[in-house]
Amino acid sequence: MLSALPTSGSVDAPSVPPRSDCPDTNLRSSMSTVRHRFAVCSAILLLAVVLFPTSRTDPVKAGDPLNDAVAQQTQLALALAAQSAHLAALARQQAELSASLQQIGGDLSRVGLQIDGAVRQLDRLTAQLNTARADLRRYESQIASLATDLKRVAADIVVTRTQLTGREALLQEHLRAAYEQSQTSVLEVLLSSGSFGAATNQLGFMLTLSDEDRRLSDEIRQTRARLEVRQQTLRDGGAGLARLREGAKTRAAALKVEQLQVEAARRALAAKQAQLRDIQQAQAANLAAKTRTAEQRQRLIRAQLRALQGQQQLVEQLKAASRSLAADYTGRFEWPQDGSFVVTQEFGPTRVGVEPPANVGGTHYPHYHSGIDISNLGGCGAPIYAAADGTVLRDGRPNLAYGDTAVGVIIGDSQSLQTWYWHLAAEIVSVGQVVHAGDLIGYEGSSGMSTGCHLHFQLMANGVPVNPRAFLP
Repeated sequence: MLSALPTSGSVDAPSVPPRSDCPDTNLRSSMSTVRHRFAVCSAILLLAVVLFPTSRTDPVKAGDPLNDAVAQQTQLALALAAQSAHLAALARQQAELSASLQQIGGDLSRVGLQIDGAVRQLDRLTAQLNTARADLRRYESQIASLATDLKRVAADIVVTRTQLTGREALLQEHLRAAYEQSQTSVLEVLLSSGSFGAATNQLGFMLTLSDEDRRLSDEIRQTRARLEVRQQTLRDGGAGLARLREGAKTRAAALKVEQLQVEAARRALAAKQAQLRDIQQAQAANLAAKTRTAEQRQRLIRAQLRALQGQQQLVEQLKAASRSLAADYTGRFEWPQDGSFVVTQEFGPTRVGVEPPANVGGTHYPHYHSGIDISNLGGCGAPIYAAADGTVLRDGRPNLAYGDTAVGVIIGDSQSLQTWYWHLAAEIVSVGQVVHAGDLIGYEGSSGMSTGCHLHFQLMANGVPVNPRAFLP
């Protein structure tokens, strides 16, 4: 009997075990690995070409942008150093001008001011102040130029950053395109290579940079270096410029103060000039009243010459009286007046027509004043003090024998030094009396050949008139 054939539902289909070495599965795994390694390789290559120079990098030549940036940095550093030196010079100028202004301020408040000298000194200070202003303007112009240079550097930085961004994007695009192009042949490389290692080497070769990419990577590296130099230039220049601007601000403020000091000194000097002018005008009016005619003028001149001869005789007579004094004077000197007074006539050549002539140092002067005239602003009667220690050698009217009716006192300060006080209203000392600097000896007047109340103060050294200012404080 024939056996019944088995039905399909009762027969087990033979099972086929899965193969782990299936060609499609292994291929997909290999391609995934290659892609991963390719991406890593691409990233490393991009970083390398930017950070490290290639073997074909050309040397930096003159005119290269990096060299230009370094040269710009050096030039700006030199300019900052020059302006710092200029600022130091302005500081020294300020110190000198400030010291001079303090000095003239003290001089204007000091007794016995030499007004003509103060006028010249103040004119010099005014000229120095104008020079200082011009120097400051030039300095401010130079730092403004530096500021313009720094703005140019800042603008260059913006341009350089834009260029850098563009070049980096371009290089990345080149590498991306190379990567995408390589994807089309990855399967072919894998199937045609004898081993996975050989396939990997061939894929790495496909990533080799072209000449254009090398040039682009070098440009990126140099652009970054140039950008760093310019950023450092901007930082250093900004800090230096801030210091220079602060220095200019300080100097400008000091100049304003110095200008106020000069203006104050001019006002004080103008007040003293007005006082002097009033006294000199009064004296000139008195002189004019005494010399209305030519004969009166000649008579006064002859009287002055005779008085001068009498003084010369007095000098000879006083030599014997001075032998008992110290050989040299070692004490101090003081002004013979205190309070408010002005020197109305200085020692030396003068324009006052009634002053006698003199031969000094081989030079003939038609009119020469042998002392200094001092007028108290309070008028006649101001106290007169001994200017130095000594012994009274003459009092009363010492030169009366020669027609000079002036009341005067002559004090011997040493064997070679004498102080003469003339045109007093009265004297209160006597011959032989010992006096000290600052002792009261008389009162200001207008006795003798005088044009108004004043003290004629004369200092004789070895019988020759010398400038009292050389001894007075």
